[in-house]
Amino acid sequence: MSTLKEEDIRKITKLTLRQLGQTVSAENVEKIVRAAVSKADDPSKDAVQGWKEVQATQKEPKGDRIIITAFGENRSGILAGLTGILAEYHCDILDLTQKLMQEFFTVMFLVDISEATADFESLKNALVKKGEELNLKVIIQHEAIFNAMHRI
Repeated sequence: MSTLKEEDIRKITKLTLRQLGQTVSAENVEKIVRAAVSKADDPSKDAVQGWKEVQATQKEPKGDRIIITAFGENRSGILAGLTGILAEYHCDILDLTQKLMQEFFTVMFLVDISEATADFESLKNALVKKGEELNLKVIIQHEAIFNAMHRI
């Protein structure tokens, strides 16, 4: 029987959710957490070390959809700037909502990145940089992480 503390289980679960991305499901989380707990039963290892050993054997998931949220003071060129980056990286905007509240602008995108010409981190960095140029706060998340955060 495992002697893990609740804090260790939370760490393993958070690391697992990040790892699974689009393949997140209760079954997949349970499988990885159980394997990590059994590794952590070895007294020479801590919970995170046990998770890392399990994680090293798992296939890296490729997420297909991301959520982008941007907000800041309204100015011309916001949509053009952000959508220009998405077009440059061959991303497909599936849905978009925007709202102007007095001088404040918010926009939220659902984007398919399955045909993207760069990896998630490169796209994220380009969008954040463009947001900084436009004086916006830009947040980019894989859809599964976004969904998991809103289920907790």
